[in-house]
Amino acid sequence: MGAASKFLSAFLPRDKFTSLRASIAAVAVAISLGIQSPHTLSNLDNSAAPVPISSGNPFLPQGRHFSLLNEELIRYQSLAQGNHWSPLGAGQPIAPGSRSPRVLQLRSLLMLYGDYRPAEYGTDHSPPDIYDNQLQQAVKKFQQRHGLKQTALVDEGTRERLNTPPQQIAKILAANIQRWQQLPKDLGPRYIIVNIPEFNLRLMEGNKEQFRMRVVVGNPKHKTPQITTRMTRIEFNPVWRVPPNIALRELLPKGSSALKAKGYRLMNHRGNSVPFTRGNVAAVRRGQVSLQQKSGPGNALGRVKFVIPNRQAIFLHDTNSKHLFKKPQRAFSHGCIRLEKPLQFARMMLAQQNRWSEERINRAVDSERSHGITLKNPLPVYIAYWTAWVDENGQLQFRPDIYNQDPQ
Repeated sequence: MGAASKFLSAFLPRDKFTSLRASIAAVAVAISLGIQSPHTLSNLDNSAAPVPISSGNPFLPQGRHFSLLNEELIRYQSLAQGNHWSPLGAGQPIAPGSRSPRVLQLRSLLMLYGDYRPAEYGTDHSPPDIYDNQLQQAVKKFQQRHGLKQTALVDEGTRERLNTPPQQIAKILAANIQRWQQLPKDLGPRYIIVNIPEFNLRLMEGNKEQFRMRVVVGNPKHKTPQITTRMTRIEFNPVWRVPPNIALRELLPKGSSALKAKGYRLMNHRGNSVPFTRGNVAAVRRGQVSLQQKSGPGNALGRVKFVIPNRQAIFLHDTNSKHLFKKPQRAFSHGCIRLEKPLQFARMMLAQQNRWSEERINRAVDSERSHGITLKNPLPVYIAYWTAWVDENGQLQFRPDIYNQDPQ
């Protein structure tokens, strides 16, 4: 009898043990796939050897994170080739403390995925069809790895993620590996990386994360593009030059009175303000007049803007809609990237590069006048699209494919 069978038979009557033999087989293959370590590659298909783990930049091909992602691909390819995986059956949400055959299915799946490891809990086990504390911790870990609320309640959203077939996960991993390989070979000693599906920005230095914050990215109709560029300039109290499509579709229909109250004005090519006449509004469509919002506390770009030159006119900026950063899914913008902590970020940039003191930065912000500073050493910026990656703790992470870029 295998290790998983011994574990389960110790708690189940013989008749119940026999009826759950299929689930026991799934547990057994989980052990063979390396539940003691998510990256154990024994007993796997060796036709595609993993990339060696390097101590270099973790976000580069041959780097640690990239190597571990390759290992996970091989692990899921092997799981997809077997016949032990089966989805969690439909039914009511599985709540902590409940008891049913579906709990055993849940336990088996989490062992396959590496989230539940009986060896970590010693010999003090509840019967495997009871949703005990150890299994709850495993569910929370799975939910965390998939960007879900860590409630331990196996609702329909969690069940849907649990039931993603291994062959589909393998395709997703392969697609993300290809995206990693599109990065430059040398990212630089200090750089910014934004992962769109994760809704996070990281500042990396010396191959280590120095700073992280939440971001808001483009909604599915106005996707934030994948870009390799540099941060060249910081603007305090920026003027918002409204893109023509936003001006014509969303703002100008509100009427001139509402727009003037929020600091909007029409400007011609000479830099002069012109009235909100029908002719001038029509000139916005022809590109002869633009809609702009004055700098100040009510400006849609907030107090600071970070310029990253690119063809799509994408930039990073502050926002007045701070409440959006509390949401788990943050795809709400027209493509530009809104920052959770823009002033703290600006202080970090200017203190190191331009030797600006905090007092000088505060004066620039409080003046409410537009003021731009060119960075002495432009900082590389990489805007990426990873729905799967291995984090700094070696955990395989997944996030929703908000732009439908993964294989369907």
